[in-house]
Amino acid sequence: MKAAGKYLFHEEQSFRQNRLMLLVFAAVLPAIIFPVYGMYQQLYLGKPWGDNPTSDGALIITSVVTIVIVLLVALLMLNLKLITEVRTEGFYYRFPILINSLKEIRKDEISHCEVGKYHPIREFGGWGIRFRPGRGRAYNVKGNEGVKLFLKNGKMVLFGTQQPYEMKRAIDKMMNHSNL
Repeated sequence: MKAAGKYLFHEEQSFRQNRLMLLVFAAVLPAIIFPVYGMYQQLYLGKPWGDNPTSDGALIITSVVTIVIVLLVALLMLNLKLITEVRTEGFYYRFPILINSLKEIRKDEISHCEVGKYHPIREFGGWGIRFRPGRGRAYNVKGNEGVKLFLKNGKMVLFGTQQPYEMKRAIDKMMNHSNL
């Protein structure tokens, strides 16, 4: 869906925080080192790797597939981002790679919104795209501040943001003006 209307707010947030980068690096490094070491030991040094070594061909295939999958997952994690927009007609969001098309929450679907702090792990089980029965949906990538959109159908959607008051002002402006 193509978003129409005038931009009132736009934000892009990525998962590229230092702690996450360190965590991804700490997970990726051993997942690459062990298969590479196994291939080095068995193929180059000629010593079978492990207590029950596999054939050279199976070791190569398994190692290469493992390394490719680990690198693709790491690349995916490091390239995910949340894009939020407030326009005159509604609230729009995307989570490229996971949600490629622009999703819309029309302004006539929104009852009201609130800015506030939240606990991503305790309330929603972490960051990313989350759903918790009784709590609603959450789209977040970092931090603990967000804007909760309360919909007229009784549902709530939380969007994490680094600019909570600017986002709320834009939503209030969108909601309070019919022709901007």
